[in-house]
Amino acid sequence: MAQWTERASSSDNEDGGQVFDMERLVTRAQQGDEQAFNVLYRHYSNAINTYLNNMVGGDGSGSELTQETFYKAWSSLPQLRSPGAFKHWLYRIATNLAYDYQKHQHLLPTVAFDRCSDDYSSMQVEGPENNYENAELLREALALIPYKYRICLILYCVEGCSPPEIAEQLNIKESCVSKYVSRGRKSLQTIYMQLHSKGRRIDA
Repeated sequence: MAQWTERASSSDNEDGGQVFDMERLVTRAQQGDEQAFNVLYRHYSNAINTYLNNMVGGDGSGSELTQETFYKAWSSLPQLRSPGAFKHWLYRIATNLAYDYQKHQHLLPTVAFDRCSDDYSSMQVEGPENNYENAELLREALALIPYKYRICLILYCVEGCSPPEIAEQLNIKESCVSKYVSRGRKSLQTIYMQLHSKGRRIDA
């Protein structure tokens, strides 16, 4: 996958400064045009990398998964029926890779938890010296909530995706998104408080 990072900078101007046209670029990439795919990589790689870092942590694994995401996208591109669905399809690939990685590595994701809880202020230990403890407990709490809640929370609270976008990316009903976000927030707060009161001794 080094080919995308090496070639992206030179191919970024491939369209001569024209307005970014995702569908046209995807169609060309489906026909084997690597330069078109490099432009797509350049446009979406930072967002995908940030998303995956939020999912699996910032130890470099997110960057590796980003490369794997684009490798899989390039390999499977002929199977994409609608070029207009490329962005959501790309996030779906990234989501599946993050899920498989977490399942095998048992990693705790790092996210902006104050954006994932309706009452973050009640989920903190008093004193600035405990900021690290708060973050660690919240990571553990997020890791313990059901995956379908966790992924919806991250997409909605961290990535800023709308419910319709999340529904399309995860191939679920829009009504389920709101339900999962709401339940996820409640589960996050409940588990956090249990972890804090029991000194982190809680079964998954």
